[in-house]
Amino acid sequence: MLLSMWNRGKRSVGLGLSNREIAELRYQGLYQVVDLTKNFFFSYTYDLTRSLQENFLGMTSRPFPPPPFKDMYGKWLWVDFILFRIPLSMCISQILLSSSDSAWNFFLTRELEQCTHSVTSFHWVLPVVHGAFIQRKLHDYGRSLNLMLLARRSRHFAGTRYLKRGVSDRGKVANDVEHEQIIHDESASSEGVFSSYLQIRGSIPTFWTQESSVTMPKPPIVLNRVDPTYQATQAHFEDLLKRYGSPIIVVDLVKQSEKREREVIVGNEFRNAIDYINCHIDDDHKILYCALDYSHISKHRNLNVSSSLNDVATWSVNQTGFFCSNPQWKIMEGGRIEPFDNGDSKEGSDSTEEARRLSQRLGGILFFPMEQMGILRTNCIDCLDRTNVAQFSAGVEALGQQLVVMGIRSSPKLDPSSIIVRMLIDMYVEIGDQIALQYGGSEAHKKVQSSAGEKSNIPGQLGKHKELLTSIRRYYSNAFTDRLKQDAMNLFLGYYIPSNNTTPLWELDNDYYLHNFHVNSGRGDLQSMKAYQSMFGVLEWNDLEDDTNQQRLHKPGSSLALADDQARIDRVKQRCSAQNSALSVWWKVAIQAYIQQRMWMTVSEAICVLPV
Repeated sequence: MLLSMWNRGKRSVGLGLSNREIAELRYQGLYQVVDLTKNFFFSYTYDLTRSLQENFLGMTSRPFPPPPFKDMYGKWLWVDFILFRIPLSMCISQILLSSSDSAWNFFLTRELEQCTHSVTSFHWVLPVVHGAFIQRKLHDYGRSLNLMLLARRSRHFAGTRYLKRGVSDRGKVANDVEHEQIIHDESASSEGVFSSYLQIRGSIPTFWTQESSVTMPKPPIVLNRVDPTYQATQAHFEDLLKRYGSPIIVVDLVKQSEKREREVIVGNEFRNAIDYINCHIDDDHKILYCALDYSHISKHRNLNVSSSLNDVATWSVNQTGFFCSNPQWKIMEGGRIEPFDNGDSKEGSDSTEEARRLSQRLGGILFFPMEQMGILRTNCIDCLDRTNVAQFSAGVEALGQQLVVMGIRSSPKLDPSSIIVRMLIDMYVEIGDQIALQYGGSEAHKKVQSSAGEKSNIPGQLGKHKELLTSIRRYYSNAFTDRLKQDAMNLFLGYYIPSNNTTPLWELDNDYYLHNFHVNSGRGDLQSMKAYQSMFGVLEWNDLEDDTNQQRLHKPGSSLALADDQARIDRVKQRCSAQNSALSVWWKVAIQAYIQQRMWMTVSEAICVLPV
C-alpha cells in the first residue's frame, strides 16, 4: 500500500522511477493478470482438495492432526480473518496463501508453515481449488438428488495450450485435471447416501512440443527430447499408482493414421512408452491401454463414435468401480442385480469373498463396502474437446450404475432422452467449456451429443459459424495472450522468483528450465543408480578392478585363471540381475505407498482419535 502511494506520488510530481521500481510495477501487473474472482472455489466445511472417498476414509478415523490438504489440485490457503471481522473480499484479493512445499503459493507461506505446522495451521487455513464446480438438483423416481461435477486443476506444470505440452522431467503433465462426479440421495436417511466416480485427463506424458506463431495457426508436433528409457513417463504413472492404486486405464483418442503425420508422431511414442513400462510390471498391475481413433470413427459412415465410447466406458467403469457410502444393490456379471450385504454376510457369500479379495489386495487393511480402485485416464492432443465427450460417456455409465447401487433404479442403462441424462449433458458441456477456456482460450469445439446420430448441437450454417468463431478465439488467445498468461502463472505459482541476480521474466526465451529442474542439475545416471542401490541393497561394482588385478597373478590357461574367469562372470550376471530388479521395482513401491496411506488412516483410528 505505501509503495503504491509512493509511486503514484512520484509520478504525479514528475519524478522518474528507477529500474527496480519499474520492474516491481511490471511484476505487480503480471501478478494481477491471475483473476482470483474466476474459476476458484472453496468450502468452509469440506476438503475440496480430496475426493469423496478419501474424505469418507478420513471421517471414519478422524486422525489428529488431520491429514494435510491435497496440494496437487490447487491447495490454496488463506488465514481465517473472519475472526477479526475483516471483509471476505479483502481476504480473497490480498491474503490467498498456500501451505506445503508443493502447494500453489508455497513460496509466500513457507515461513508460516514451518512455524505452525499442521497442528495449528489446520484451524487457520482454508483450501481453495482452481478448476470448475457445477451442482444441480433433481427428482428421480420420487428421490431428491443432488448431482455435482467437480474439476480440480493441478498446479504442477500448469500453463496454457501451446506453451505447456507433454510431461516435465518429474512426471507432471500439462492440463492435468481430476474430474469427480458426485451424487447425493437426500431422502435415503438422515445424512443421505453418497456416491462418487473419479476420472482424470492429462496431456500425453512424453516430451513433445508445439511452437506456436502468428503465421502458423496449427503448428507441427515435435518430439523435443530423447528419453530412451521413458523415465518421465514412468514417473507419471508411478504418481498415478500412488494416488489411485491399480488398475490404470488409458484411453488414447489421438489419430492412429494420417496422410501427413502429426498426431501419429506423439501417439506412437506414447504407445511405445507404455509397452516398455509394462515389461517391468506384473500382469495384475499392468497399464491397460485402449486406442480409439475418435476422428476416424466419427467420419466413417458405418461406424458410430457414441457406441464405441459407450463400450469403452462400460469396460473401464467395471474395471475401476466407484465409491458408495451405503450400497443397497450390486451389479453382477451379465447385468444381474442382487441385494448387497453390508456386513452381516454369511461365510461363503459373494460379498464376503469380494471383501476378502479386496482386503488381500490392499494388504489386509480396512475398506468401505464399495470403493473405487484405480483410475481412468483419458487424453487426446489438447485433452479438451474429444476428451470431454469421452469423459461424459464414462460419467453416464457410472451414473447408471450408481443409481442402481443406491437403490433408485433397477437398470444400469439410462435412456438418452431422460431428464437426468439431459441434465448431465448440460453439466458436462458447461464444465468442458470452463476447462477449455482455462487451457485453450476458447470454449470446447466438440460438444457432448444428446443422441447417437446428432452431428452438432447447432445444425446448419449457424453451427459452422459458431465453430469458426471458436477457432478464431482460440487462435487469437494462443498467438497473442497466452505468453502473458503463462508468465503470470509462473510468477503466481512461484516457479519464477524475481531477484537481482536473475534475468527478468519477460526477457526469458521460454520457461523450460523453470519446470524441468533436473536438466542442468549436473546429476547423471550414476548418481541415480547409486540411489537405487542404497534403497534396495544392490551390490556395488567397486571390486571389479580388484578381480582383474587378482586374475593377473595367475597364468593364462591355468585352472585357477579359468575358475576366476567363471567366478567373475557369475558375479557380473548376479549384479546385472539385481540391478534390473531394482530398476523395475518402482511400481511395487508406488502401490505400497498407496496401501500405506490407507494403513495410516486405519492405524490412526486406534491410536489418536479426536473426542466426540
